[in-house]
Amino acid sequence: MSRIKVLHLAKWYPNKDEPLLGIFVRKQIQSLQSYCDQKVIGRVLSDNIHGNIVRLENDVNHIQEVVYYHKKGLLNKLRVMWEIWKEAKQFQSQITHAHVLGWTSILAYFLQIKNKTPFLASEHWSGYRNNHFHKKSFLSKVLIKKSAHKAQQIHVVSDFLKKDMLKCGIKANYRNIGNVVDGKALPLEKNKAFSFVFAGDLIQETKNVKGILEAFDALLQTHSNIRLDIIGDGKDLSNYKKLSGKLKLKGNISFHGNQSNDYVFNILSKSHALILNSYFETFSVICAEALLCGIPVISTRCGGPESFLTNETGILIDYDNTKELTEAMNSVIENYATYEPDKLKRIVKKFSSEVIGKKIHREYLNILNGDS
Repeated sequence: MSRIKVLHLAKWYPNKDEPLLGIFVRKQIQSLQSYCDQKVIGRVLSDNIHGNIVRLENDVNHIQEVVYYHKKGLLNKLRVMWEIWKEAKQFQSQITHAHVLGWTSILAYFLQIKNKTPFLASEHWSGYRNNHFHKKSFLSKVLIKKSAHKAQQIHVVSDFLKKDMLKCGIKANYRNIGNVVDGKALPLEKNKAFSFVFAGDLIQETKNVKGILEAFDALLQTHSNIRLDIIGDGKDLSNYKKLSGKLKLKGNISFHGNQSNDYVFNILSKSHALILNSYFETFSVICAEALLCGIPVISTRCGGPESFLTNETGILIDYDNTKELTEAMNSVIENYATYEPDKLKRIVKKFSSEVIGKKIHREYLNILNGDS
């Protein structure tokens, strides 16, 4: 079987300014390496460059990655888009894959018009739920809706996301394909203290880490030998540190900042349970990674995670309910022996790089054969 030549246009992608941005997009692309010859083009607004526009090229696992960095200004943006357009046409791919709707899907649509190249898009953005899509300009909304409708397929990571997109008027040929979940669960000895861990953006309006801190404080009244590890960064980090000081949690809590995927797996492997207290999630890779490490998950019913989390994987609770979160944390401590690590790991095998890569490749073939 001949390899398919694929151009990926990525709105989110790891780069020198934000090395963890869109890491799940890179993992999806890497899952296709056995089937496709691939090139990735991304665009980053940055002040950390000499000059107005800089093109950097990298090779990761034999995948050509190109990221254009540009400074603010309409002229710089237009010049970068022109350069990306020329480079995309020159690559002469058999199929274009846009990652996160926006300039990526619009450019892919124009490539379809110009070169007759079929395209699809993968969506991960949670902005369809919290009204951010409606705040976009009229022209942006029209072009995004048009490009989604003209795409051969739109891949979403959960039915939850699909429903939100449909409510925003984005009509398309949808397919549900999850994120790649991989990494090494390390055979490390568990922490002596019963350890809970949170990993994600420290943004109160989406993640509600404040509720985790308050629930942890309440749990300390009955369980003194417990700890909480918080991995990540964001605009509310200083507020969370102040609250932990006010609640006198400093002896039981650690803030780790942004860390690599390997570091996160190390912490997960030594911990006993993950907490996700979000208001909404389109998928939640961290929940699946926790299961891959054999630890149960306490999660709010926030959308995407419910596609693979059940009562067997931990405890599902209502969002914005600190009392229920405290009770769930206590229950996990009291019933920890009932969770079987091997069983938890098996649940997320359907998100392995091999499985997801085969699924996407199959859809590429369907599109090229006119069966999409």
